[in-house]
Amino acid sequence: MLRVVNRILLGLTGVAVAAAGVAVLVAGLDLPRPGFAPYADGPDDVLLSRGTRLRWRDAGWWWPTVIGGLSLLVVLCGWWLIAQLRRARLGEVVVDTGGGAPPAAGPSGADGGAGGDWATGTDPAPDPGTDPGGAGSDGPATLTLPAAPLALLRGSALEEVLAEEAGALEGVERARVTLTGRRTAPRASFGVLLGPGAHPAAAVDHIEERALAPARASVGLARLPAEIRFRSAKHRAERVS
Repeated sequence: MLRVVNRILLGLTGVAVAAAGVAVLVAGLDLPRPGFAPYADGPDDVLLSRGTRLRWRDAGWWWPTVIGGLSLLVVLCGWWLIAQLRRARLGEVVVDTGGGAPPAAGPSGADGGAGGDWATGTDPAPDPGTDPGGAGSDGPATLTLPAAPLALLRGSALEEVLAEEAGALEGVERARVTLTGRRTAPRASFGVLLGPGAHPAAAVDHIEERALAPARASVGLARLPAEIRFRSAKHRAERVS
């Protein structure tokens, strides 16, 4: 949603800037232009004349409209700015439970699926004598098989597990994880606070082996892109006597 809004705003801004540039260029070269265009009276014309600026000042609706419009613009700009600074956290992740394909049916229905969740690909045609409408008497009826079952995992739960594994390395004082992206294609952002003597390279290897790899296997993801940002913890200098 935010990407769409950004693209629309970028496109509108580009159109407005291009239109303003064309208007100034046409006025500067004193080219023919319609009467409603800016600088219609020549290069010495102004964008808003005094009469235009004061035209609606005495109207009762003018100032409430101006104040309301500017207030709405400020609110929208504030929302847009906050949305840029805040990364949308992922609420849930889709987990493939590995239901797989339905079991193959034996020649005499010996798949043990009489009470199972999967139906065979085809069912024998019902007996015309027991079918009130006589439907399906010409051949086997095709059944639609259910899709493989899926589960939803809370994004905060996966964040806690990843942060706990990342913080288990010696020398890591604190680790935080934020999941972004789509619930079928999440991305992990790590914030790791390193203590004295910690090595970033060792921390990267530890996060890959102990956090990301098990998470990919558990959730059933082919990829789990991650961004790791390190900060060093502040500590007092040691005194040497």
